[in-house]
Amino acid sequence: MTPGGTGYDRARRVRNARADHRPALIARCTDPDDVMAVLAHARRHGLPVAVRGGGAHVAGWGTCDDGAVIDLGGMKHLAVDPLARTAVAGPGLAWGEFDDLTQQSGLAVPGPRNPDVGIAGHTLGGGVGDLSRQYGLTSDNVTFFELVTADGRHVRADADTHPDLFWALRGGGGNFGVVTRFGYRLHPVDGVVAGPLVHPAHQARAALRTARDWLADAPDAASLITLLWTAPPLPFIPTDLHFERCVVLIPSWFGPADEADKVLAPLRRGPIRPAADGVTRLAYTAYQRLLPSPPNADRQHVYNRGELLPELTDHTIDLLIDHWEAGGPNFSVVVGALGGAISRAPAGPTAFAHRDARWFVELCAQWYGDADSADHIRPARSAWQALQSASRGPYVNLLPDPEDQWVRAAYGEPGHARLRRVKADWDPGNLFRFNANIPPDTAKESDR
Repeated sequence: MTPGGTGYDRARRVRNARADHRPALIARCTDPDDVMAVLAHARRHGLPVAVRGGGAHVAGWGTCDDGAVIDLGGMKHLAVDPLARTAVAGPGLAWGEFDDLTQQSGLAVPGPRNPDVGIAGHTLGGGVGDLSRQYGLTSDNVTFFELVTADGRHVRADADTHPDLFWALRGGGGNFGVVTRFGYRLHPVDGVVAGPLVHPAHQARAALRTARDWLADAPDAASLITLLWTAPPLPFIPTDLHFERCVVLIPSWFGPADEADKVLAPLRRGPIRPAADGVTRLAYTAYQRLLPSPPNADRQHVYNRGELLPELTDHTIDLLIDHWEAGGPNFSVVVGALGGAISRAPAGPTAFAHRDARWFVELCAQWYGDADSADHIRPARSAWQALQSASRGPYVNLLPDPEDQWVRAAYGEPGHARLRRVKADWDPGNLFRFNANIPPDTAKESDR
């Protein structure tokens, strides 16, 4: 698809409408041969290359100006082996599509809470989800990658074949090639006891502290996210809180259903009682759809960024709530649980750093209208800057600014240095740079 052609304007969009780019061509690939052909064309004509899976990254990766976009959205194949508990998946799948099929066998892999997010970018960036406290990151559950490299080779990376590349792909993002197949290890998931606990805004501090204290002693089969937002008119929000500031705790329990009431009691019947309690037994796929996407999502401007925190102190809670209260109605804060198996690195070393973090915080500005609205961006940036003293570093899947210092902070200096060496081996010309970019180690290149 090229500028002026039928469907081009629709095809060039990504989830973040702030990324308003016009590529020279958009190639809708269906197999590795297509990917190789696009890369060969780009090399011949000196075109930059962007790679799109689901197109949902907060920075708007997956497009570029005057370059070639490799659109993998049509590569949606998925083969599930229920006995081996494995899956082989194409990079065009969204998590909702993936979960719908694996759940037919009562299986799942840790994935995000939003079914519209693509599997490819989420996995390559490490991947955090509610099942992660039990089973580790999404990338911890990858058994192999197949990818097309910058020089046009189609290779496989796993624990035995190209182990350095396998290490780098589990957290290092799209810096090393175009992944055309993912192998996953699956786990039994027979539903979940979960749901929203809604509190008015004046209970925000008490609700967050209760959630923090509960998680400190909760089993790994328990997880939680908290939303500080201006509530849309969703069915689980009391009508008197529609379009009002409120706090929603969403705990989840993946253990035996008959133990859920005891495990979740401190949140449901503790010192502060929710204004609405929607906790119930749900299919895993229904749980993933508790929070629907906004209307015309691809027309919405997004400035979201996430930080990984070792602790959620009273000071940090106060800081977050103060910024939330000072921000406008389109600024919200998400606080989610980490820890458990993430900290134990069940798959061994990977490029994902900061495994000792016990919480992540996502600062969300989402709006329609002026793409560069300072009124909307300022609250999120201000809260992020204030959070720096408490943060281990950014979460690369929620990193909207590609400055080198923040990419380094996401991986830590030893990890970043190793990633640069792997980059020099597999993409010495930095062809794959529309991402949280890791430049190749030029010293290693000069030694060749």
